[in-house]
Amino acid sequence: MQKIFFKKNKLIENSLFFAIFLIFLDSYQIFQIPFSWIGSSILLLIAFFLYFNEKISFNLAIVIVYLIAIIPTLVNFFNSEYDMRYLVLRIFSFSSFTFILYVLVKTSESKLILKSLKKAYYSVFIISIYTYFAQIFNLYEPQRNRPGTGILGFDVQANFWIYSSHRMVGTFREPIFLVSILFPAFLVLHYNQKNSNIFYIISGVLFGLTKSELVLIFIIGTFVLDLILKETTIKNL
Repeated sequence: MQKIFFKKNKLIENSLFFAIFLIFLDSYQIFQIPFSWIGSSILLLIAFFLYFNEKISFNLAIVIVYLIAIIPTLVNFFNSEYDMRYLVLRIFSFSSFTFILYVLVKTSESKLILKSLKKAYYSVFIISIYTYFAQIFNLYEPQRNRPGTGILGFDVQANFWIYSSHRMVGTFREPIFLVSILFPAFLVLHYNQKNSNIFYIISGVLFGLTKSELVLIFIIGTFVLDLILKETTIKNL
């Protein structure tokens, strides 16, 4: 019985890691299908499994909040000029996000989620460091599904240049995408686990090399919150 329980947990952990890792591969695709879409689909299947396996139930307050939040999108049903395919996709995306978030908050497998998230976080850091130096030393870098924000249609992937400063983009299309998606992951790990100095050094390098003003705002906000919670240590600094 214990062996079956261990195997089930290991399967959930590995599946979660794979799903989160694919979601973090924001700028890559296979057969015109973004890896992030594949990862999100796998994560949705895991959420369904946990939902039925643990018999998780929704409370009325969550349903009401969801319905209120989806109203602005549903209004477009009455707009004849709006493409219904995008509307259905948007509703599905929003509903999936709400369902996944609720299940992951309610599940008893929170330790497995945190463990999988940290493994994916470290994996993305390794790839990000490589791609950063690939752009400095003209090394191989996989083709991105959108190289970056181009001007006048000149949106071509450039792995190497010498005329300007480099910014960390990692597995994302823009430095700000890296910050917007990975910093929340950092916060989850920061406030839910005892992390080593290495974790904070890696995070500092990862976010610092983006040279993003957004990350500066996030870090100051986090530091102020840690001061209020009296959780400031040398690791935070």
